[in-house]
Amino acid sequence: MGVVHRSAVGRPRNGPGRHAGEVNPKLRIIAGRQGGVFSRRQAMASGYTPRQIVDRLDDGRWERIRRGQYAERLDTSALPHWEKQRTAHIRAIHAVLNSLRDGSVVVSHQSALALHGLPLWGLDLARVHVTRVSDRSGGLVAGVVHHLGRLSPADLVHVDVPATTALRAMVETACTAPFKAAVVSADAVLRAHGSDEENLRRLMQEFEFWPGSPTARAAVGFADPLSESVGESRLRVLMHQFDLPRPILQAEFADADGFVGRVDFYFPSYNTVVEFDGLLKYGGVGSEALVREKHREDRLRALGLEVVRSTWSDFDRPAHLADRIRQAFTRPNRAA
Repeated sequence: MGVVHRSAVGRPRNGPGRHAGEVNPKLRIIAGRQGGVFSRRQAMASGYTPRQIVDRLDDGRWERIRRGQYAERLDTSALPHWEKQRTAHIRAIHAVLNSLRDGSVVVSHQSALALHGLPLWGLDLARVHVTRVSDRSGGLVAGVVHHLGRLSPADLVHVDVPATTALRAMVETACTAPFKAAVVSADAVLRAHGSDEENLRRLMQEFEFWPGSPTARAAVGFADPLSESVGESRLRVLMHQFDLPRPILQAEFADADGFVGRVDFYFPSYNTVVEFDGLLKYGGVGSEALVREKHREDRLRALGLEVVRSTWSDFDRPAHLADRIRQAFTRPNRAA
């Protein structure tokens, strides 16, 4: 069907915490084709007895991903929590597909976004989402959400497993997610994959009467590929929800000495810029980075700009951050 083939992001590989040699060569080859996951039947066909399987589950060498589906235990303690969630969800995807008939479903919605390596902030990863290839009814089956939908060749890609494209997964997810999470995903998809306007129009028409389609239309319409991170996307939504003017993203500034920098958000009518987590964005939090950032901010202020900084903690007090931005708009020392 003209399906594109790509490698999945986050495919489990040998690494810290893996129990070297605990999977024999035959089973390792099988698991390697399935995201590190294997079934009880495959383990037994590779030479393991039922007792050996139980022993490995009991002592932690293997872990149960879902009923009858196992994998070597991974040590993810060094990963940030969002990567732990992605890794666990991708393993769950492979476990689900390994328990279903080949070709009966494609991975879709936020599960497809996980395979594409896109941000999963605010999305429910408790269940794997698939779309049935047949016309059978959908619903929740054995902890897996089965969706129905017409799939054209343009909607499909092979990311180690059959999945919907990032663009379709974006729209699918936006129909089932809150507006804020849908915007985070949509910004990331448009940034990473570009906007195929014709294909996007087709998808929006196809999804016009789906449950959640009003949220999808709003989120996709609000999405901006210039938003460079989850934090920036969340901040855009926050400013929108508090009726702040729509800013220019990634505006660049220069002075007599040359290029000063590119800022996250610029409000030209108020000579105000808003930066999200700028200390991290511009080279870490060491003393040298702090000095560079302070110098950059001084140069921006010398241009007559008010600078408002925000961090992750500001999302716990959104009204306070919105007030800080409004106060910057009204400071008398800004340029006319």
